[in-house]
This record gives sequence, structure tokens and C-alpha cells, in this order.
Amino acid sequence: MKKILIPALCVLALSACTSTQKYTINGTVEGETEGTVHLVKFQNRQADTLASAPIQDGKFKLEGSVQEVSDAYLTVDGKRGRTPLIIENTTFTATLNPADNSQSKVEGTANQKVINDYLVISNDLMKKQSELYKEYTVAMQNQDQEKANEIRNQFEAYEKEAEAQEADLIKNNADSFVSAFIIASKMGGMEFDQLKEMYGNLGENAKNSLYGKKIAERIAKLEAVAIGQTAPDFTLNTPEGNPLSLADIKGKVKIIDFWASWCNPCRQANPEVVEIYKEYHPKGLEILGVSLDNNQEAWVKAIEDDGLTWNHVSDLKGWENAAAQLYGVNSIPHLLILDENNQIVARNLHGQELKDKIAEMLK
Repeated sequence: MKKILIPALCVLALSACTSTQKYTINGTVEGETEGTVHLVKFQNRQADTLASAPIQDGKFKLEGSVQEVSDAYLTVDGKRGRTPLIIENTTFTATLNPADNSQSKVEGTANQKVINDYLVISNDLMKKQSELYKEYTVAMQNQDQEKANEIRNQFEAYEKEAEAQEADLIKNNADSFVSAFIIASKMGGMEFDQLKEMYGNLGENAKNSLYGKKIAERIAKLEAVAIGQTAPDFTLNTPEGNPLSLADIKGKVKIIDFWASWCNPCRQANPEVVEIYKEYHPKGLEILGVSLDNNQEAWVKAIEDDGLTWNHVSDLKGWENAAAQLYGVNSIPHLLILDENNQIVARNLHGQELKDKIAEMLK
């Protein structure tokens, strides 16, 4: 293996050989003559300010350096809008419009062009859906269910159209950091097969990026709990403080139900699960509720209020719940259906679909 040798001159005067690569963002802020512009990125779920600069006569200049390409955003102190950019060591121009953030824009790199194209798709979808939501509210107030259903269908059609546009954008920029970023931002709602296929279509640079690596990690986690796999065992405490493992649950059909007392969709889904349990528990159905609560009292109260008479466990660590981490749970409610040997046979079925699957398995 060849080694890169530092020239003697650099050893004697290392500072003279240090890279001077940096980013420069030259910008204007419409409607603002003073204040502060911040360049911010999220890191470990916390906002990290990379640079700040004052607005002078409606203009600002930000400078600094980054070790690798990453996502960030520009924001004006005291204003709500955030303008995304893909920060790297080069020169950018920015036009910020705090009064209408959809009119804000950053330019300067190929990566930035891709994120700008993505924002056009995203902003257009939000605008269309916002208009539809107003119509939907009126239809519901007028108890016009036919109109409400029509609007809901159009809402979903707009979503599908945007998804198709995003897929084309990713396909045409398969090796871009931004393509990996877009996929990673949505992977929490993707099933294993879909995510694996999208990752496989990325170029090597995208795969080796920060978000490409996150996608690969997510795929590895989902593969271990994919349909057809044996559900990994775990042990957490019951509300009484006693350890209970998945292996302790015996039944012809089992459901692992990830939920929380603070999760409205979970609480809304609970009555149908209660009815299914009442009907099929005598025939061999067992449920293990895994709570992503961090408050013991709220957890226990929700179990009692909703009449959830099956087994429950939690470590009261919220989203850091050990079982949720093991199963790659990014949203709740999240249900897995297991057979008597703990093989995963389905996930995230609800209503009649869930009932039909359980009935089929208990024949």
C-alpha cells in the first residue's frame, strides 16, 4: 500500500500546508435591513449553528468550512422560515424572503440544484393540499360526505403525482448526495423491499454519503425483522415492574403493538384492537403492547381508560425504547403479526384487514 508522505517543508511549517477550502454564502434578505442570518444544521437531533452574520443594508455574508457535504438551512433571526441548502466548501448566492419562504432560494452547486428541484415538487404539493384542506373542512361542516370523499381522493392523487416526480428526480440524479438525503428523510415510512430497491438504484457516491450509510443501516435493521424472519426476542418490564419477554407470550397468533398514551392515532385505533382481542383471544390470539411512553402514570391510565386487557411492557424511554430500536420502529401505531413460532407474517394491518388475517391464521 502506498503512503502519502508529508513534505519536510510542511512538517516544519504545517500551518502553511493546511487546506484553505471554505464555503462563502453571499446573500440578500428581502424586506429586512437588519437582524442576523444563521446557517444551521441538525446533528444528533439538536440544532447546531455553523455560522452567523449580521444583515447590513439587506445583505449578509457567511463564511466557514465543513468536513463533508451535508444538509443545512438558512434562517433569519426571529423569523419562522427556513431555507434548505446542501452545504459544501464552495461559493453560494442566496435570496431570502422571510415573509414568503417559498420564494427564498440558494444557488451555487449541482447538489443545490437537485434540492431546489425537490423543493419545487414539495412546495407545489403542500400548496395544492392546503387548498384542498380548506374545501374538505367546508364539506365536513356541510356534512357533504360525497364531496369529502372526492376531495380525499384528489388529495391522494396529488401525493402519488408528487411521489412519481420525486422518483424521477432521484433516478435522474442517482449519484447525488441529495437523492440519498431524500430517501433517508422518507425511509421511516418505507417497507424493507421498497427501501432496498431504492437504495440499490443509488450511485456509489450517494451510497457512501452520510445519508447513504444511514439508509444501509436502516436496511440491515429492517432485514432482521422483515416478513418471514423470526421476531427477535426482547425483555421489558410490565406496569407492575416485572420482566416479561416476547418468548413468554404463548399463542397461535401474536401481535406486537407499538403504541403510546400520547399517540392520538394509537388511541383512536385501540377500540378496534379491543374488539378483535375479545373475539379471537379465546381462539388463541395474544397481544403484547409495547409502550413508547416515558411517563408511568400516563401509560397505566391509558391502558385502563382504553380497556387494553392484554400484556403490556415498556422501559419508559420514549422513542429510545429498546424494543422499538430493535425493530426499527420510526412511527406508531406499528403492529407486527406473528405465528405461534414467532415468525413475522404481516405488519401494519388495520381494521378489517387485520381481522381477516387473524381469522385466516386461526382456522
